Amino acid sequence: MRSDSVYALDNTLLKYGLAVILGILLFFSTIGQTMGEEHTDMDLKVIDEKASLMYDLVKDGKYEEAKQLHEWMTVHFPSVSFDDYAMNTNQMSELFRAFDRAGESVTKADLSEQQRIQYIFAFRLAVDAVISKENPLWEKSAERLLVNLDEIEKRVKNDDPEAARQSFQDWLLQFEIIRPAIYAGVEEKRYLPFISYVRYLDHHSDWMESTDAEEVIKLKSSLHDLLSEQDEQSSADPSLWLVMMSIGSAIFVSLTYVGWRKYKGEKQRQHLRD
Repeated sequence: MRSDSVYALDNTLLKYGLAVILGILLFFSTIGQTMGEEHTDMDLKVIDEKASLMYDLVKDGKYEEAKQLHEWMTVHFPSVSFDDYAMNTNQMSELFRAFDRAGESVTKADLSEQQRIQYIFAFRLAVDAVISKENPLWEKSAERLLVNLDEIEKRVKNDDPEAARQSFQDWLLQFEIIRPAIYAGVEEKRYLPFISYVRYLDHHSDWMESTDAEEVIKLKSSLHDLLSEQDEQSSADPSLWLVMMSIGSAIFVSLTYVGWRKYKGEKQRQHLRD
């Protein structure tokens, strides 16, 4: 009798044990499926389409709809797979900065309509620059900047430094729209000479006093060289590619984005303390 009781008890424990094991397996299977759904790769081309739509909404003054669209992208952007786009951390960070500024365009009340449109358009160009390695949209805007430099050159040669200064400031505002696209879609070694020269002219205004317009001509040449160079395949650090291959680009992008948001939050808190 005692042996039968022990046997029955063992049977009961075995059944309960199997039930617990099956329950645990089912639990983790469900969790795994949920996590898989949550981390489903988002195609960057979808973000590009949403950015284009958001730009149209802001142009039409539909800020609430544009805000909702940006909130949707905030949820899905970290799930974008960058496997097909050779981007380093600096390029990704610039893309996320442009995305944040696009968010400001539909949340900040003190921005002018022109600023809102410029922020959105800058993000639109930045996303397109990553996708479209051949004939990206920002190049068309850059060609217009070349034409504007012709006007600045004329003003300098006509010995009108004040008009040249105002034209150059306007030029810088237009350049700021395409800058995120250049940073996100072009290798640093290609754009750095041009960017460095822009910064130099911005911090040294004595070139406006010289009627030979030599500095403006050099800036035009630098921008022209940037536009005429053949696109080369962007390269990330080997160590970064190792991380991306080992943990997956979607998670890598999520970590980069979360890190950027954390950094931004710390900067905002520091600003409030100051």
